[in-house]
Amino acid sequence: MNTQKEIDLRYGFKSEEEIHQYLESYFGELLRTEENEEMGKYYEFDKYNDKVYLELKTRRINHNQYSTLMFGKNKLIKGRELKEANPSLRIFFLFRCLDGVYYWELDSSDYTIQFSGRTDRGKDERTDLIHIKTEDIKPLSSFSF
Repeated sequence: MNTQKEIDLRYGFKSEEEIHQYLESYFGELLRTEENEEMGKYYEFDKYNDKVYLELKTRRINHNQYSTLMFGKNKLIKGRELKEANPSLRIFFLFRCLDGVYYWELDSSDYTIQFSGRTDRGKDERTDLIHIKTEDIKPLSSFSF
């Protein structure tokens, strides 16, 4: 694995642990999907309980530095599958940026699907990504459950 990718992965995993209790203050007790034998380390979401599934993306930018923030299309598909199986479930994509934590709830606004990504870590990591306009991504501090 490319050194930069290893650094980025460690940064993301560390962020997930650092923010866990903070997220529980909004969403209640959360389980880690990687600790669930049926889900595992590479599951599309990071945390869950009987009411929510959360995917956390940690970025080294301010939330509004670009016109959109993005995540993999596979996560949108999985979120819809989970919601179809349990319509009362809520699916959130969280972005921990340098200037705070922000959220977008599944299908709460329009989005685009674009073939994009990066190629600077030794291989082509481009794929179909969901692009959410930054004005549609809200500060978690404004969220009430």
